[in-house]
Amino acid sequence: MDGRWPWARADGKRLRAGRPEPEGVLRGSDSWYVGRPANHDPPSPRALTDPPLRRSRCTRALYRLGVPTLVALAGVTGGSPLSAQGSPPDEAQIESQAPERAPLGPLRVAERNPLYHLFLTPVVEGSEVLERGEWRARAAVGYSNIFELNFSTAFEQRFDVERASTTFSLARGLGGGVEIGASTGFQHDWGGFLDPIIQGVHDLFDLPNADREDVENGQFELFLASRFRPRQVFLDLRSGTAIEAPRVWIAWRLIGGDQRRSEVTVRGTVKLPFGDFGASSRGTDVAGEVAARRSWNRTHVHVSAGLVRLDAPPRLEPIMRSGAWFGSVGVERNLSSSVSVVGQFFGGSQYASGFGFRELDNLPLNLAIGFRGRAGEDWRWQVSFTEDVPPNSPAIDFTLDVALSRTWSST
Repeated sequence: MDGRWPWARADGKRLRAGRPEPEGVLRGSDSWYVGRPANHDPPSPRALTDPPLRRSRCTRALYRLGVPTLVALAGVTGGSPLSAQGSPPDEAQIESQAPERAPLGPLRVAERNPLYHLFLTPVVEGSEVLERGEWRARAAVGYSNIFELNFSTAFEQRFDVERASTTFSLARGLGGGVEIGASTGFQHDWGGFLDPIIQGVHDLFDLPNADREDVENGQFELFLASRFRPRQVFLDLRSGTAIEAPRVWIAWRLIGGDQRRSEVTVRGTVKLPFGDFGASSRGTDVAGEVAARRSWNRTHVHVSAGLVRLDAPPRLEPIMRSGAWFGSVGVERNLSSSVSVVGQFFGGSQYASGFGFRELDNLPLNLAIGFRGRAGEDWRWQVSFTEDVPPNSPAIDFTLDVALSRTWSST
């Protein structure tokens, strides 16, 4: 026996009611002794000399109540309450959960009206900005069906075309939330092949064909002119391929980031005075906008609003306005860590007015529905469908957009 504590023995065992505890027996929290498990290192000298601590009844009650409660909370919340209150969560856990809630952004779509598209029609970019040293290359293709046949006492509009627009862009992050970029592209106009398919669908669901039955399927026409004398022709474009005007932009993130619930970015875009007339006004247009995002777990709301200043050529000055406002609101929902579904309204005020028919005098409004996704760490994609809502506006019939981008770092 040890001289200081009568219940201690030299071999590390302690007596309970005058008997040694069996080897490897573990007692409960109210025991005087917790036995030494088999194949365990001998206790330290302090363990043999310090008196055991007896828990009070209150402490034992809290202990017995608290442990099951914490276990239950961990099961409900999917994590450890102790780790949430004490030490930070495990980094691997953050990496595995964060992508499931990360926003992939709004649908990158724009107004495709042939008259509007001669000028700067801002693309819905969202609030995301590249980080320092990051590059992003993007290719996007949009295929549109456009049919408008309208007459008033002063003007006539005959738009019957299918258009494929291809855009390439390159952007770089400069750090400090600043991004610069440039884009260019081309468009191909032709009579197309969708007219009989669209008429068949409309007939199947008893929908109006908007005078499609009055013209021959597959024909091409892009014509806008006055009807009074002297007759003035504003648009009379031929089918074929035309080069669009290049654009440059700079974006600056004011608040937040990808891992924050909120993000606000300002963006300035300039359309340069180049390109073929069939795809460009050959004037310098300028736009400024504010884009923001707010996230709640897997749901993200994207909004934007801005102004565009138009530089119309002399031939289009009688019908064009000097500027317009534009905006968008979209809701994104993460379906998984790599795919989101997005519903989005976008539009603005008229670029031109005074024609006497709603298809050019009303506000252009569109509804876009689609998917955003990522493949691996570098690649992102988009597939979306845009429809004019309501149908009697400058917004075109519909557009199918497909885009692919890759982001990499040079640092």
